[in-house]
Amino acid sequence: MVERDQVRPLAPASDQPHSTDDDDTTLNVKKRFHQRRCFKYCACVSTFLFLLAIIIIILIFTVFKIKDPIITMNGVTVEKLDLVNTSGTLLPIPKPGSNMTIKADVSVKNPNYSSFRYSNTTTTISYRDTVVGEARGPPG
Repeated sequence: MVERDQVRPLAPASDQPHSTDDDDTTLNVKKRFHQRRCFKYCACVSTFLFLLAIIIIILIFTVFKIKDPIITMNGVTVEKLDLVNTSGTLLPIPKPGSNMTIKADVSVKNPNYSSFRYSNTTTTISYRDTVVGEARGPPG
């Protein structure tokens, strides 16, 4: 009979036990995990962008460095040149007021990785620091 007078505990109100301490710790753990994951993600993206910037800078200063074109004169031809012998000089000189034509074969080599375009060109012919001829070239 002694057993019947003892107090029995009440059944829980829900199936899951409720504790505010457990909820706080799980929220803190989830928050820390989320922060770590965001930090790792940002670190990976930053590292990738940094490496990409270094590669681009290296390419700019090595492969894509702009170099001057190499211009070579292959040959020169003079047409309609009238020479006059004078008694005081050893070499004949061009007849004053004569009109002559100079043809120049010029090649341009581009040492750059990409192509380039140039606008109209002007070529001048000088004799003793005096311009004696001028020619214009098309763009290319």
